[in-house]
Amino acid sequence: MDSILIVDDNRQVLEQLKELLSGEGYQVAFIPRSDFLRERLEKGNFDLLLLDINLPGKNGLDWLKEIKSDSKHKNLPVIMITAEDERDTLAKCFELGANDYIHKPINEVALKSRVRSAITTKRFLEQQLRLEKQKAMQSRMMMLSSQMNPHFVFNALASVQSLVMTQETEDAVNYLSEFAGLMRLNLENSLTPYISLSDEIKFIKQYLELERIRFQKSFSYNISVQVENPEDIMIPPMLLQPYLENAIIHGLGKLDRHGELYLLIQEENDIVKCTITDNGIGREAGIKYKPKKHHSVAMANIEARLEMLNAVMEKEEFSVSIVDLETKGRPTGTRVVLVFPNDLH
Repeated sequence: MDSILIVDDNRQVLEQLKELLSGEGYQVAFIPRSDFLRERLEKGNFDLLLLDINLPGKNGLDWLKEIKSDSKHKNLPVIMITAEDERDTLAKCFELGANDYIHKPINEVALKSRVRSAITTKRFLEQQLRLEKQKAMQSRMMMLSSQMNPHFVFNALASVQSLVMTQETEDAVNYLSEFAGLMRLNLENSLTPYISLSDEIKFIKQYLELERIRFQKSFSYNISVQVENPEDIMIPPMLLQPYLENAIIHGLGKLDRHGELYLLIQEENDIVKCTITDNGIGREAGIKYKPKKHHSVAMANIEARLEMLNAVMEKEEFSVSIVDLETKGRPTGTRVVLVFPNDLH
């Protein structure tokens, strides 16, 4: 329900405005003295302000100037109430940011029309602003999603070079072919804000196989998808890869035994839960192997993307939790759980 605040020192005018506007379905609040205006604006969430010009003490024009200079309230529509017909006064109202005015005595038809117009315009501008914000964020997210960790790219090419130098030409050609396929998928997926879960899984499988070869098959992986129709669930591209990469590099990469990586994707009611579990050295031990100024590009990107996704959706739809696994006080790996809605578009 749209909410309107009325400020007028004339009790009869207040009662008339309240009766007319309440009858139209608006939620109406009013104050007879402007002393309380600032307090009411701070406490309330109003869609429109009806402000009398000739208020005792601080007049309506002064209040209008103050309200429009406040970043918190500058977009609040204001309709001035006046018993005057002075062109200079009305011009000053518009100059200070008023949206419209109504004359006393109140004309019912004019009042309803101008109030409806002001609120409709506010809603339209809010929607346009929201759409522009979403477009900007989606463009930013698409750019971030296309940025694979440069270390992975460099290391993959180094692996090809190593295979060539040891004259394992056939393996080098196969690896390079797989790598090119992964880059092609990454490029294709980055051209759209959302891809199907099945496409993301296809990308993940190819990525994990390349990493397994690069790490000389020192770890194995298992992907379990407990989703009825993964091709119908849309997700942002490159959503899971950064967490898998982090598990491989910092968890399994320094392990002195065979590594194991598990990806479990489940659909539960209206959410999708992705659980990544490794039997690596754990986060605390992994920190010791990181350079002091190390900053993961992939993790920084995914954190920024999730923050923007939640901002676009205007609520906390994407969440990540990380648990350190241990047995009898000894680190036995890490578990990452990523949750998001199953009805993204």
